[in-house]
Amino acid sequence: MKIRQLLILFTILFAFTVTASSWADLGDVAIFSEGVGWISKENADIQRAIVFDNLKNDVPAVDEVVYKTDAEIGPWAEERIDDDIADIIILFGWVPPTLYTPGNVQVDDSIMERFIYGGNVVLNCADYAFYVSADGGNGDNGLKTIININADMWGGGTAITPTDVGKEHTPSLVNFTSERPFKANQIVDPWSVEAAFGDNGADFFDPGLIKLNESSGRVGICMQEPARGDLPRGQVLIEMINFISQQADVVTPVEPAGKAATTWGHLKAVR
Repeated sequence: MKIRQLLILFTILFAFTVTASSWADLGDVAIFSEGVGWISKENADIQRAIVFDNLKNDVPAVDEVVYKTDAEIGPWAEERIDDDIADIIILFGWVPPTLYTPGNVQVDDSIMERFIYGGNVVLNCADYAFYVSADGGNGDNGLKTIININADMWGGGTAITPTDVGKEHTPSLVNFTSERPFKANQIVDPWSVEAAFGDNGADFFDPGLIKLNESSGRVGICMQEPARGDLPRGQVLIEMINFISQQADVVTPVEPAGKAATTWGHLKAVR
């Protein structure tokens, strides 16, 4: 009987060890809802609170979870650009000017771009990623300038259903209509599609993650649409971060050459 009990105990301990080792350490998470786009401030604050109250319990790999204002989030991100662990910023459709000066005047080396290329993660909900900010915002060139590829999110009326990956990793995701999805065929080197949690059965996906090749830098979107305040964005964000924590490569910055400067420099010069 004792031998059987020892075998059971060993099996439990082994399973726990394997499971724990499959979660990689993540850094800090900063949530910004001082400015919002395509979501009410009240709803953004509700989703923010869901993440704040539950993330560390649901994703033990995460370190500190904080709220940050525009004045605070730029310095917060800059301090974590090269800290050898993947930190995360969550936005609700509005880009803080301390991360990225409005109007795309920082063609290269904004804090936002350096943060991502330093091996960190930005997740955006509601409005078009990196489009809306102060003083007229950035337009669709915000995304292109920050991630350095010629990608857009013009895909209004895209019916989204959970993919098999989404059913496994983002079980809170429901059917909805995305107005600003990623387009898989536009995600080219130095980026790849890491996970499409919901899609239209073809090329358009939301929520989802794109990842810098050979780096832990990621950009994710979560239900980019303006009409449904009932969408479980906070819980899906937690599930997306949990997915990231289970990936092998979550602490690697990209080398400067990985920005494909020649190709993107040409695009920037001619657009």
